[in-house]
Amino acid sequence: MGSRVNDSQNQTSTQTASTPDRVTERPRSNIEVIIPTFNEELNLPAAIRSVVDWADNVYIVDSESTDRTREVAESMGAKVVTRSWLGYAKQKNWALDNLPLKADWVFILDADESITPELRDELMALAARPAASVPESGYYVNRITFFLGKPIRHCGYFPSYNLRMFKRGTARYEEREVHEHMIVNGPTGRLRKLMNHEDRRGLEHLIAKHNRYSTLEARELTRERIFKRGEAAGPLERGIATRRWLKRNVLPRLPLSGVWRFFYMYVLRLGFLDGTTGLRFCLLLSMYDLLISLKLAEIRALHIEEDTSKLERDPAKGLAIPEGRMVNTTATVAGPVLMPLPGERTIHSPAHSAPPRVNGAAEAPPANPVPPPPPKVLTPPYHAHEPGTAPLKTPEPAIDRTQVVVEPLPQTQEPPPAPEPRHADADRLREELKPHINVPGTWPAYQSVPVSILVPVKNEERNIIECLRRCNWATELVVVDSRSSDRTIELSQAMGADVYQFNYNRATGWPKKKNWALDQIPWKNEWVMILDADEYMTPELAEEIRRVVTGEWRPEGAARSGCGDGYWVNRRFMFLGRWLKGCGYYPSWNVRLLKHRLGRYERIGNLGDTGSGDNEVHEHIVLSTGEAGYLRHEFLHYAYPDLSAWIEKHNRYTTWEAHAMEAGDVGAVNASLFGGPIERRRWIKRFGRKLPFRPTLRFIYSYIFQRGFLDGYPGLVMCRLLSWYEFVSIAKFREMIAVRREKQDRQIP
Repeated sequence: MGSRVNDSQNQTSTQTASTPDRVTERPRSNIEVIIPTFNEELNLPAAIRSVVDWADNVYIVDSESTDRTREVAESMGAKVVTRSWLGYAKQKNWALDNLPLKADWVFILDADESITPELRDELMALAARPAASVPESGYYVNRITFFLGKPIRHCGYFPSYNLRMFKRGTARYEEREVHEHMIVNGPTGRLRKLMNHEDRRGLEHLIAKHNRYSTLEARELTRERIFKRGEAAGPLERGIATRRWLKRNVLPRLPLSGVWRFFYMYVLRLGFLDGTTGLRFCLLLSMYDLLISLKLAEIRALHIEEDTSKLERDPAKGLAIPEGRMVNTTATVAGPVLMPLPGERTIHSPAHSAPPRVNGAAEAPPANPVPPPPPKVLTPPYHAHEPGTAPLKTPEPAIDRTQVVVEPLPQTQEPPPAPEPRHADADRLREELKPHINVPGTWPAYQSVPVSILVPVKNEERNIIECLRRCNWATELVVVDSRSSDRTIELSQAMGADVYQFNYNRATGWPKKKNWALDQIPWKNEWVMILDADEYMTPELAEEIRRVVTGEWRPEGAARSGCGDGYWVNRRFMFLGRWLKGCGYYPSWNVRLLKHRLGRYERIGNLGDTGSGDNEVHEHIVLSTGEAGYLRHEFLHYAYPDLSAWIEKHNRYTTWEAHAMEAGDVGAVNASLFGGPIERRRWIKRFGRKLPFRPTLRFIYSYIFQRGFLDGYPGLVMCRLLSWYEFVSIAKFREMIAVRREKQDRQIP
């Protein structure tokens, strides 16, 4: 039960399917297969191999993939149809309406599924009968899920029936945003044999999918409750209807819904019989229920129920990135490459149906940009020390740090980059936005402080205006972009910033954006203040920075002097509308103000592209001249406008954590219990990784010892999310090691 198609069968199917003569000679099965795809090159071969040698036609309905999905499909004998993304149900309904289907039976297969030989024989025997003699219009197919390479036979995930085989013209998907099911005109039955379900794209992709699904599920449940249309689509199979009823009527009322989901899966549905894999699977899925509950509460907090039209006007509300443009990865554990979801290159595609293009050539992606020149990297000594003491000399290293942090200086100096040409709308927007007018407060005069503000961005149109407005007292504003597809560039220019484009070299993963900017931008000022687009300056901090760069600053109160070349700045995290004073989020010190020639972000180990993006994650600035000082005033950090944004960002960060674990967190900043804030944080992290039950301990540490309970409901949510962060970091690390060992065993390069 649940055996996968073996490699020898797969290889044979691939060879025969790609031979035109063999395809024309094979017997008619009276079944056509539809496979919806987007960036599925890792999953698609197994799916196509399981059907291409016997199905009359295999249609790949592709949502403008940016990887090799279409090439893989065509090379294996499938017919590729390109259609811009419409939504989960609408995409498949469009295929049913527009594909030139001729067989009596249709089978819809996901790209991460494959049909076993036993199920193939059962399907062909059914389809060999005259269609009119078969009383059923559709059939439910059981599937077995593989998680981390092992089958899940319990946990409530097996058996798992989905209606996939049906008579042409008798079935359509219900119009639902997520977890849509098929409504069949006529009686249905169940097939005996299995299909396999295994996503080979890793945990990062799975978490990103559950993040989207939980948002869409929360919105759909809200819509069903408001518009009373839950059963309007038609009859559902009894088990599916029961689950839908529980989601709508029980889940929103359950306290600690994630805990109940874990108990149900692990205990009542015997998940413990699946061993360690079952435990990890139940923990991951319990988080999914928790996210749905939290996002339902978030929707209520946004008062969407008081204005039901919001659900229809803004279908992307609550998604970290609008559906169809979600950042994703193709191979988390092998050094992932970030890919856009459907619609990235066709944002303005018409909504009406276009004729299908079978095996039509899609627009080729732009050529890879020329990688940026190697950076000038500071040479040793690198070492952080306790503020108020003399800078330490280079310590006796436990490892060879020159292999980790120091890179050779370039032999030739590349010409400085030029800013982006001014956008056609920048001047018009400048008149509307009036960047010289700041928000109320005692700010320094407009463009009066000789400091440069660096803001790294990608698709930050919702934040960039207010971020730059609160920096209009600086004489230079610099935005370093990564090919934004929204209005970030024109809005930045309208607010008075020069915009530079950074082309991240994923082959090496280094340098990242901030280091490149510090090294390559032709700065007008000696001092640079680094802000993210979701960080807002305060008048008090702006005045303190003015005094630093003009030489008037003297330490007062909590402020402390340092080497004079850089300063730690504290920030306040705003989460669910509240300033988090506990949970380990306050104080939160980072070196942000520095003389740009004298500081660079450290590099952890020799990490390349870990999927965390082109900005540094938990690396910190190290000054070549000693320890930075401490400023007194703070700025505000609105990093997480909604829960989906938190999950999206920390999904990438946990991938970085997994790679950093393997590197031992070794960078330019030492781990020391008695050192500065970053040294202590790094020591606690390194020590914590040696402890059992880390996710539970992280919750206890954050909620009790770091006083998260004082932050009320937002504190409870944040501490549970931090516990999840630990769990996912560990799971991704183990996934990475397991995949590497499997490749070594198979002698795969």
